[in-house]
Amino acid sequence: MNRTYFKATVREITQSMGKFVSIVLIILLGSLLYVGIRGVGPDLNQSANHYFQQQQLSDVKVSSTMGLTNSDLTSIKHNKNVKQTAASHMVTLQKSRNQVVSVYSYQKQAKLDKLKLVSGKLPTKTNQIVLDAKAKENGYHIGDTYQLPKNTNLKRRTFKIVGFVNSPQFVSSTDRGTTNLGSGTVDYFACVPNGAFSQKEYAAIAVQFKNSNHYAAGTDAYNDQVDRQKS
Repeated sequence: MNRTYFKATVREITQSMGKFVSIVLIILLGSLLYVGIRGVGPDLNQSANHYFQQQQLSDVKVSSTMGLTNSDLTSIKHNKNVKQTAASHMVTLQKSRNQVVSVYSYQKQAKLDKLKLVSGKLPTKTNQIVLDAKAKENGYHIGDTYQLPKNTNLKRRTFKIVGFVNSPQFVSSTDRGTTNLGSGTVDYFACVPNGAFSQKEYAAIAVQFKNSNHYAAGTDAYNDQVDRQKS
């Protein structure tokens, strides 16, 4: 019976060799794809974690619609679980009908959420600005004059573009957050020196906890560690 079945199987294969080869190739391609994904995944996670550690990604952001004061900053700094903090200003503006930009303060000595320079240089004067690398899609170039709408949060409206950057705060290549302006989404971010802001209160305080850098960002172990230290 087994011999007869074997002969019948061989005959079926030889009579439809093209179909048999196609099935084998599909199985091989599926196996290769599975092995590739399994192998690349850990490497991508390791690369991302190295980038986050290099740029000193903060663990949490404390924010308030009413603004945060130096008293709030001091209180957070004195928490026994906190390793370091960084306060920043921010304003979201509708630059044009089709563009909404979030402008953040930049400090050269900042120890958290460090910008990654893509091209050009980082701003050193209050009339200089760096844009999200994503803003290149809108046709901006280094050396261009960049004008913002009138607002009370910045001391000036006109800046010179001196560079393009990436930020560890934005992992997605497209998502820059939501807003109640325009279409409801932020198109890109920009950074100007801290001295360009007229705000007294801070928009957010970045916090990095002790021992959190012992875990890969985004993993369950990391999230559990951060949750414990927040409480």
